[in-house]
Amino acid sequence: MGHIAPEAAKRMVTGGSVLGIKLDPSSAIQSCDSCEYAKATRKPIAKVKETPRAPAFGKIIHSDVWGPSPVQTPGKREYYITFVD
Repeated sequence: MGHIAPEAAKRMVTGGSVLGIKLDPSSAIQSCDSCEYAKATRKPIAKVKETPRAPAFGKIIHSDVWGPSPVQTPGKREYYITFVD
């Protein structure tokens, strides 16, 4: 969900929208590690496929296995496998 930006919170306090909070004018506004991580960028994903297409349904299949899960299913399973055609 997140939280309000520090500058916005400061404006609310100094503007009188929030009561009961005292600000120290000499303190610097801190940065939130989670917010900095969320603002990180990555290279854009290419819009064009560079690999050849499969000649027919079922000819090329990708799979992935995940596990062990920290919680077992009611059937005592703890791994998950996916297949993508």
